[in-house]
Amino acid sequence: MPSDLLGVRVEEERDALLKSPPRRRPAPEPTPPSPETHPDRTSPAGGDYPAPTSDPTTTTNEATDDDPSPSPAPPEEPTSSRPADVPPEEPAAVPDHVGRATAYDELEASARGGLDPASIEAAASKYSIDERTAHATPLPYDVPNGVRLLCTGVEGPDGGDALRDALADVCDVVVKALPTGWVTHRNPPRSYHTTVFHTGHPSDPRPPKDPYDLAFEVREATQLVGHTPRIPVIVDRVVMASSGVLLALLTHPGGGESPTDGLRLRCRERWPGAPARQATYVMHVSLCRVLRTTPACDGREWSEVLGRVREASNAVKGKTATLTTVWHVQERTQMTCGDVEAGCVVKRLVLGKDLK
Repeated sequence: MPSDLLGVRVEEERDALLKSPPRRRPAPEPTPPSPETHPDRTSPAGGDYPAPTSDPTTTTNEATDDDPSPSPAPPEEPTSSRPADVPPEEPAAVPDHVGRATAYDELEASARGGLDPASIEAAASKYSIDERTAHATPLPYDVPNGVRLLCTGVEGPDGGDALRDALADVCDVVVKALPTGWVTHRNPPRSYHTTVFHTGHPSDPRPPKDPYDLAFEVREATQLVGHTPRIPVIVDRVVMASSGVLLALLTHPGGGESPTDGLRLRCRERWPGAPARQATYVMHVSLCRVLRTTPACDGREWSEVLGRVREASNAVKGKTATLTTVWHVQERTQMTCGDVEAGCVVKRLVLGKDLK
């Protein structure tokens, strides 16, 4: 179901049903604590992720849109066993690493029938497009310094720089395969990242109250990152999502829990009042975004484009790296996270420096 990834803002790019932060519900008598519910996060275009199931559904990510269907509710307990004023327990959300593969399958399937015009139009509204040169320039946010986030930089000597360069090559191949006349915006490789957590989201800007408030946020982030191990990643695949965002989808080697997953949960605990929309399941890198699809292409042409995406994906599938830095980013201009030349203020935080 197309939505907003990588809209994430496609990351941009996330819209769907949102859940409120985890909370403990009162129980009529002492019972073992029920599993906590983790807030849904969004995909690249700004969609939210209800807990995924094996049922194929549409996906939404940043300017992409991915939105797996929710997990089935637990069996209803007999009415007599629960006081009328105590609501039923909510089912636990699927852990990120468990739901990741389903989310990726849905993202890949989302564009098989073409791109979603509404998502493309929404993404294009965040840019000024020069009609003579077709150059797209991101527009500033309406709320100054209202968008801030933690993201893992795709950089570093332990495979990060090589992965960044390989993904840039993939982006070149796919953009050249798009129909002549289409308008795209490529994210500069220096800004490649995977989103961890927003303290201020494009859909819910949170400007700091004063410089001391911002400094405290950075200090808190530094502590969280310093107690998080370095992040090993492997390229699962590269896909074009229905929102028009080209995504490199990363996962943890072996498919287990990534340090990113734990860091996201600790960020929610540290900032319980942060925006509800957060990255969930996906560990994606937004490479470029389609902003205009005229002239239109037919089904055969689009199948050829997706074929080139698959070929490019196969060229980097299985490529590994260990990422060593998380960026605290103050994003001044839309869709430019991590790009210092576009006005972002980036502070690099070292993963694992406080671990013994």
